[in-house]
Amino acid sequence: MKYSQVLLLAPLALAAPAPSGHQYIAPGAGDVRSPCPGLNSLANHGFIPRNGRGMSLELLNQGLKDGMNVGTDFTIAIGGLGIQANPNPLATSFDLDQLDQHNFPIEHDGSLSRQDIYESGNDYSFNQDKWNEVLAYFQGKTTATIKDASLARYNRIQNQRAIDGDKFIYGARQLVLSTGETALYLSTMGNPTTGDAPVSYVKSLFENERLPYELGWTKPTEETNLMSLGAMVLQIEAANPEVLPEGLSLGAGTLKDVYELKDPITGKLLNATCLLANAC
Repeated sequence: MKYSQVLLLAPLALAAPAPSGHQYIAPGAGDVRSPCPGLNSLANHGFIPRNGRGMSLELLNQGLKDGMNVGTDFTIAIGGLGIQANPNPLATSFDLDQLDQHNFPIEHDGSLSRQDIYESGNDYSFNQDKWNEVLAYFQGKTTATIKDASLARYNRIQNQRAIDGDKFIYGARQLVLSTGETALYLSTMGNPTTGDAPVSYVKSLFENERLPYELGWTKPTEETNLMSLGAMVLQIEAANPEVLPEGLSLGAGTLKDVYELKDPITGKLLNATCLLANAC
């Protein structure tokens, strides 16, 4: 075999199929999805229920661990937030589409890959034009770095602020959610310590809501948890010119507060009614 043929075949040899029972299947009739590409990808691979319904803390914890090596501390925090989105006050689970509420529980203005609700009324579906604003910072590169991802996130916020005008909601809570999401995709698609992630993996997650096994991705051996995300959030925010709101300090504790519906500056417990009305 010629040397050039070996080079061409090498990437294919490194790629491994999805684990048994976890092949990618696009959502079908009756299935529901969320504004979060990570959760949607896990559902599309069957790590959490493929229909997107009945997400209990137990199912989420097992699915995020098996699918992306995400730690229990993060899963319990984000899962508890999801349960609060269920209109049934006695619920112990939630459906993915219940996460689609403006400014609650995880949705926020200035998404990396979604329109804001003021533009079309659809703040949950992938939007290529918005995502292209992020991809512009990775152009010509094979690896997404903390610096590039930080500037891409910052640019999206500024662009969306200009579009929304006075309607744009972006305070300390939204800043923490936004930086946390960037840390999460860099960690799960790449390295939870360095933040380096192949651009092709990141594109698969956002554009196809698919774990990129066919591109060579494997579940990180290093766990992504609140501590690792908190450390990366600090690096992300330090790599762009954004000025933090007075009194806000970033880290694992701040992420935990936001996921537990607490004000990240005062620690005051918030509620859904307040957030949905943009009154807190």
